[in-house]
Amino acid sequence: MEYKKIAYCAGMDPEDYKATCSISPDASHIDYQNYDKTYESVVNGECEACVLPFERSRSGKVNHVMDLFYQGDLSIVKVFKWDTGEEVVRYAVLAKDENESASEEGSRFMLIFTVLNVQGSLVKAINAISSNGFNIRFLHTRPLRTEEWGYYFYTECDGDDQSEAGKKMMKDLSEVCETIKFVGRYPSK
Repeated sequence: MEYKKIAYCAGMDPEDYKATCSISPDASHIDYQNYDKTYESVVNGECEACVLPFERSRSGKVNHVMDLFYQGDLSIVKVFKWDTGEEVVRYAVLAKDENESASEEGSRFMLIFTVLNVQGSLVKAINAISSNGFNIRFLHTRPLRTEEWGYYFYTECDGDDQSEAGKKMMKDLSEVCETIKFVGRYPSK
């Protein structure tokens, strides 16, 4: 995937520019002052993709970016690590179109879901993923802004979500989840 115009957030961390240049040195790198404007630049068609940090080795997930994933307008097409010398940061490359070529051995995918408010629904959701042969790399929770004491869950999994096992996993999840959102697929390396 080659992009001509890639957005990054200049107002948060100077390493974001270096990380963005590392994945596409020949592209035009357009700077925005916050994560929202960086994300919206792709939604609005100003840029073809954006690069946002979503996990830091020292401080954990970048909550605001994770919340942007929940909006559902863009898909993660690539994930890469950038070593700043002080910490390692995981970045997501987001675009309007899904990465169809990443569904192969060695791929990963990310889902966001909310569970029904009944006993054992989270356990059933986790079992729907693992019983279909997918390894859960992480599971994070974030509060819903629209519902008091409501939460949504992010999970990153190893495997091909488009396989028969992936289709069965999604069916099984639909039986115990209130909502399911596919965030993106990308190579694991």
